Amino acid sequence: MKLGIASGVYLNYPLELAVEHIARAGYDTLDIWSGRPHVYRRDYELSELSDLRQKIADHGMFISSFLPAFHRYPYTLSSPSDTVRTDSIQYMRECMENAVLLGAPILLIVPERSLQGQNVEDAWDRLIDSITQICAYAEQHEIMLGLEVVNHYVSDMVTTSADAMKVLVEVNHKKLGVVIDTGHMNLSSESTREAIRLPGEKLLQVHVNDNDGVHQQNLIPGDGSFDFDELIHELRSVAYKGVLTAELGYHYTFDPVPASVSTVERMRTYLERA
Repeated sequence: MKLGIASGVYLNYPLELAVEHIARAGYDTLDIWSGRPHVYRRDYELSELSDLRQKIADHGMFISSFLPAFHRYPYTLSSPSDTVRTDSIQYMRECMENAVLLGAPILLIVPERSLQGQNVEDAWDRLIDSITQICAYAEQHEIMLGLEVVNHYVSDMVTTSADAMKVLVEVNHKKLGVVIDTGHMNLSSESTREAIRLPGEKLLQVHVNDNDGVHQQNLIPGDGSFDFDELIHELRSVAYKGVLTAELGYHYTFDPVPASVSTVERMRTYLERA
């Protein structure tokens, strides 16, 4: 298993400088967050994306996934507004194009909550339709789409691996897989074993962070109540060979280097101990 980190914790850094710090911390991979000042929509020229891809490779790393800026802004795939949803799907297409140019193998899809006054069934149908359209666009590219299982504060539709598998069944597309997150799992009280085994070969990536089991905190692994030893044991039992990507909280963004270093050191300890 490789260790990566999402660049969002370096949101006060130009991405090129963040790459240097992340490589120095000892990570194998980098997940590109696509909010500003990182790779948002058309902020980067083609030549700049090419240079960025080469810079990451020159530091001995590779890009493991591309993470669209999400949670209401700038996209929502289950919006009751056709205008908003159409723009959201277009945003995802633009993210996919950037991801492909950077060589990212996975584009993340994050479900959200239905709006007040919108029933969950309507939001679900719109989410399914949106993902189906995004999958169709992905057919022309060498990229997978990773549906993230989140917690009930983020979504009222996809909060367990079982929910994610229902989406996969309805969409029925070879490009679509599942991404799990230890922080979300801890808040949803989902069995680690079930979260990992239900997706099977459709498990594309694992996000790692911690919390107290009550609040979404995106803490350094080991600073909350999640059992990372069990996580590694279960992943090894299914021969998972993908990436463990750290997603750290906003409160670390003002001084991200110590948190990034602590995270990679702790995750290597968990891997060695297992």
